Amino acid sequence: MSGYKPNTKIENEELLITMKKRILASYKWHKDVIVPFATELEISPEELEEILMKRLDMSSLEAINPRFESSKLRCIKEKIHSDLRLCWLCDVMNILTEEESENIKNRIAYEVLEENKPYDKAIEEGRKDLLEDLMK
Repeated sequence: MSGYKPNTKIENEELLITMKKRILASYKWHKDVIVPFATELEISPEELEEILMKRLDMSSLEAINPRFESSKLRCIKEKIHSDLRLCWLCDVMNILTEEESENIKNRIAYEVLEENKPYDKAIEEGRKDLLEDLMK
């Protein structure tokens, strides 16, 4: 066990920055979080790392990757809900039940996340299936 203890506030801050950089530089973190979000925000990975280091403490940084993984399903279902205008069909016009809407979202999300079907193809097929169901 190391007996090193930072002596000054500056040493403390430098140690914290080093620890944060180690988390952000890990392969899984970089591949799953940094690269996709930097691309989405149209900034460099380094710029995103700087933002995260400024805004998140150690425990938040350590918890993001598991939260990121667990949020994939919820996020893709929200996107499907929006792209297929299920809010109109279910909530406004009441021509789909909440259960039918949820089944559609689950089916398409499964195809994308588990079968690695491209989102655009899955949503296009889902739209056709939705129309067939509505025409019955």
